[in-house]
Amino acid sequence: MFKKYQTFEELTDSATAYLTSLRYSLKMVYYYQREWRYVGAYMKEKGIKEYSPEVGIQYLMDTVESNNFKDLSKSQRMRTRTVSSLSDFLVTGSIRKRKLNTPPEELEGEIGLTISRYIIEMAQINDYAKSTIQSHRLYLSRFLKYLNSQRITSFNSFTHMLMVDFSGSLKEYSVFTRHLILLKTKQFLKHLYEKDILPVDYSSIIPDDKYVRQPKLPSCFSPDEVNQLLQSVDRSNACGRRDYAMILLLVRLGLRCSDVTHIKFCNIQWEREKIALSQQKTKVFVEFPLFHDVGEAIIDYLKYSRPVSDSPYVFLRLIPPYDNMGKNALYCAMQKYMRISGIKYDERKHGPHALRHSLAVNLQEQKTPLPVISSVLGHANAESTIGYLRVSAESLRKCALEVPLKQTCQIQINKEVSE
Repeated sequence: MFKKYQTFEELTDSATAYLTSLRYSLKMVYYYQREWRYVGAYMKEKGIKEYSPEVGIQYLMDTVESNNFKDLSKSQRMRTRTVSSLSDFLVTGSIRKRKLNTPPEELEGEIGLTISRYIIEMAQINDYAKSTIQSHRLYLSRFLKYLNSQRITSFNSFTHMLMVDFSGSLKEYSVFTRHLILLKTKQFLKHLYEKDILPVDYSSIIPDDKYVRQPKLPSCFSPDEVNQLLQSVDRSNACGRRDYAMILLLVRLGLRCSDVTHIKFCNIQWEREKIALSQQKTKVFVEFPLFHDVGEAIIDYLKYSRPVSDSPYVFLRLIPPYDNMGKNALYCAMQKYMRISGIKYDERKHGPHALRHSLAVNLQEQKTPLPVISSVLGHANAESTIGYLRVSAESLRKCALEVPLKQTCQIQINKEVSE
């Protein structure tokens, strides 16, 4: 299941060497080593000979007062982080270095409040999802940050040159992020002009960056690989039973990660053998059949693994407070089982969404009509499903054009002459 280390000391020594390779400071490495020694002492006291992620979870449950990360003290946050890192290293052989993201600029002042009102208005008109609202706020806060750096606090101070200089100030961002910042800024400036807040349409001053996002082939896995993934889940423990049920929902129904983690008891209609919900992304109401194996997996989890809680959500964290699972947690679980399964995914994406792609492609291979696949995936229209056609070999064969007989003969003649 995991890489075998002869002793706990051998595991921590290897993890320490990995931290050093990431250029962690000596002080930070010391903190990690100290916390790991505490884990070793805990294992010795409990008579535990071999470390596992479950041991790490139990240790945190016994030594950390609250499991809401925001409520923890600095030392308890450090303990949680070091134990999680050790579990990651055991399972993956690597430790992800923390990346400190720059928080969005606070939307304050005349311009900031106008941006805030604009986002609220657009969200109401277009029924934006929460994630879309956050992205608008993030990208427009970059524009506000630049204005603050130039001490621009009023729309009366806007000039053509200011917009040109702003466009040139985004070199630190990736091409795609720069494109989105410029796009959202242009839309905002256009709105200000249409509302007579600005006398000039400065959106025309912001240059078009001519960014074209190249479509990528969706990653998918064969039915045999999907079965291999499911078989890699150890269902003898609480974590495995929960993860198995969640991954089965991805595999059999093609649900999005956010929909799986937000499933409530009211969404499971046992009498009708249906799962009915409004999708988190599109807000479209969809119904799925409650397949026998999916229902059994959910019941197995509810009977033997789900913590006692009044939460309306089906899938909960194993550590109190028993909140519903976050989509990032499901993503990490998926990554773990992909590695354990031994599937050679190479350059293929191997997160939860890859299982959604796989279901679509496998349905195509079974000659399922496109409208049916769109319905299964909960797409608002069939055009969203057409992208999956590009990875279906069988579907591509149907699109192939026959080569005229005359041209075929000429190719053969040319080949013989060249030989």
